[in-house]
Amino acid sequence: MYFGWVTLGLMALIWHFLPGLTGRPRPRGVGVQMTATAVSALLSFPAFWINGYGTTAVGGADLPLGAMVSGLNGILWLVFAILYRQMTRGLPRRPLPIQLWDWAIVLLLVAFGGALGLVSIVVAGSGSLALQQLFLHLFLDLFAVGWFSLGVLGLLWAWIGEDAGLPRWLPSQSLALCIAPTFLLGISPVLVPDRLFWIAAVANLAAAAMLAWHVLALWQRRAYLPAMARFGLLLLAVHLVSALLVLWPGFWQWSGGTQLRVFYLHNFLLGWVSSALLGLVIVLQAASTATAIRMATAAWIGTSSVMLLALLSVGLVQIVPVSAIILLRIVAWSSIGPAVVALWVLGTFLTASFRRFHLRQTAAQHD
Repeated sequence: MYFGWVTLGLMALIWHFLPGLTGRPRPRGVGVQMTATAVSALLSFPAFWINGYGTTAVGGADLPLGAMVSGLNGILWLVFAILYRQMTRGLPRRPLPIQLWDWAIVLLLVAFGGALGLVSIVVAGSGSLALQQLFLHLFLDLFAVGWFSLGVLGLLWAWIGEDAGLPRWLPSQSLALCIAPTFLLGISPVLVPDRLFWIAAVANLAAAAMLAWHVLALWQRRAYLPAMARFGLLLLAVHLVSALLVLWPGFWQWSGGTQLRVFYLHNFLLGWVSSALLGLVIVLQAASTATAIRMATAAWIGTSSVMLLALLSVGLVQIVPVSAIILLRIVAWSSIGPAVVALWVLGTFLTASFRRFHLRQTAAQHD
């Protein structure tokens, strides 16, 4: 999801909306950049299957395949940032979506620094758990909460457009600055000093308040959004409640010994990010009937809700009177729903793309 679906979807839709927001054509090289990013994302799956960021025996050498693929993906993120900068440089006015994408890309590059740190640990053979946790969460948490959240918010505001009456101001730079230290909350509590915890917790609360500001403004304009995106906003609101819970004395340390993080990640990545992103993709491709879109939306929302409720129950299994085995089976079966919907979207996209290609070929032959 990090290297593939969400990053590719974000980049593709950013390139889709930018010409209308800037009045400029996409720069040369976008097609090559997107193709290379897709190929590199596919390579990440076999690279991480065996040992993650560890080394894998290939022939007579031990190679850090996961770290190598991370580095390759990171280079392509830099290429994306350069092309984006080329297209948006010197604009007389930077609309809200572009402001959000500016800072989403800044946090993407900061997160890439965490990936480089993981690579350096593997290459140096360091066994420091503290450094490994620091770089891991700098990468994973900032990548998700920064790049994903700000990027998707920018897409939603770009979709709504000026016709919906955009707010006079909403936070972007200040939101990014508050998000930056929150990765410390992902590190094991035993490794984070109290002073750093409180810095991260207060920043997290401020970031949550600013995200809630965006959610409220978008919800007031929900008539312009696809149903799946509205569902995503509701689950982002659920996610923001965690910022208050972290401040509850002892909650952070207690939650570190539960499976609540699994619910937290799925609620964020599946419930919020993927729902909003896929909702836009389904409507934009315009390759399906309204009835098919409603059915796919209902299937996604229904099965995702069941899975997230089951995962929340797993996290609270100490107080929920249901066997963890039963809950995990519910999670497994309900996960089929989002997968089927995603495959349906992919199938309709490929079918529509093939049809357009065939029509262009036919038109060229007649010319």
